[in-house]
Amino acid sequence: MAPRTFKKILSAGKGPLHDFEKDTKAIFDYEVLLPLVDVNKEGFPQDKDQYKIIDTTKKPWPHGYGKPLELVFGKKFQLPIMETCLQSMLVDEISQFDIDTRDMISFPMVSAKLRDISKAELHPKLKDEEHHHHHCAAMGPVKTGYDELDDLINNPRPIRLIIHLKKLLKPEDYKVDSWQLNDESKLKQSEILRQEGNELFKNGNFNDAKEKYREALTLLDTLLLKEKPGDPEFIELDAKNIPLYLNLSQCYLNLQNFYEALGSAEEVLKRDAFNEKGLFRKAKAQLGVWDLDAAEKTLNTLKEKHPESVKTVEAQFAIINEKRKEKDKSDKSMYKNMFSALQKDT
Repeated sequence: MAPRTFKKILSAGKGPLHDFEKDTKAIFDYEVLLPLVDVNKEGFPQDKDQYKIIDTTKKPWPHGYGKPLELVFGKKFQLPIMETCLQSMLVDEISQFDIDTRDMISFPMVSAKLRDISKAELHPKLKDEEHHHHHCAAMGPVKTGYDELDDLINNPRPIRLIIHLKKLLKPEDYKVDSWQLNDESKLKQSEILRQEGNELFKNGNFNDAKEKYREALTLLDTLLLKEKPGDPEFIELDAKNIPLYLNLSQCYLNLQNFYEALGSAEEVLKRDAFNEKGLFRKAKAQLGVWDLDAAEKTLNTLKEKHPESVKTVEAQFAIINEKRKEKDKSDKSMYKNMFSALQKDT
């Protein structure tokens, strides 16, 4: 416990005190109470009416986070005193901590970030609109956009923190979020996700399969950011994207999301210009969006680069011919109706 922090147990917990090894996950509710008196003169009041709740996990944006907070130990949480308090607690314990001003300096910014997350979850359309925390030397200190937090920045004071530790999970007891993984683990996890996607695909679950492939692609992207484009390491790593984009393209084709299928196939061809499956899936997607000339051109490239695919290509040419006939018939009908309408008007 920090020397400037005083703890009082409100409701006893159960079990032994945890050792809080690295990557232990704590799940807890909290309330932050601001005393309405001068603590430096009068001390922390006993009456709860002498406090104002300025943050809580039990209320959503704009008043709090809106759900229990999950904190992973060893990840340099921006409010270290929170970790210190949790390390003194048992599961199911509720305790209050009277905390000195110096240990809560970062609290307003941490709280603002959590509220912004709550806002994005409540209002997905606003997800890309970041809360602007700005600072101008002529205008004073940082602004969070939340009055009670801005007040605490302008006038820092001791606070009372109440924590209910609901659950503790050891690293092996929960699925690690991708941001917690090291580079080697990210690479392994991307392959696991690909295999999971393949199983879902085999069972016809194309929506879930595509999410697995997309998650794997995201992991590889984070690794590629650390490599220099063109270097052997970058090229070797980037090649792992090819089967993922191929599978993703096929998922989109099966779901009749043809523009997404086209985009995924083109990602394959950026990395392997004459990839047989990439060319075929690009052509199928072009057929799906009725870009018949482009599909024909792609199929010709496929036939030229992969002569063994001639039977498959000819079958697609037959489909193109049928679609052209269908389009011609539709166009003639449309023009006929337009001509008839014009005659009636005259």
